[in-house]
Amino acid sequence: MADKTELPQSFRYEHCDVPDGVPLSEWQTHTERSHRKAQVAGGLFAALATLGPILMSVRGNRSR
Repeated sequence: MADKTELPQSFRYEHCDVPDGVPLSEWQTHTERSHRKAQVAGGLFAALATLGPILMSVRGNRSR
């Protein structure tokens, strides 16, 4: 049976985007927050893009 050798910890993180000197846990927290902010901003933009034309058409159709 083949012997499975464990990779050293330094090799596992060698090719990731974690900047030098930043702990992995801190970087993950920052990345999760950034992703969440982008999702919220995208959702708001989508809502405005969807509701904006509807509100404009309703406003234009009102009788005086």
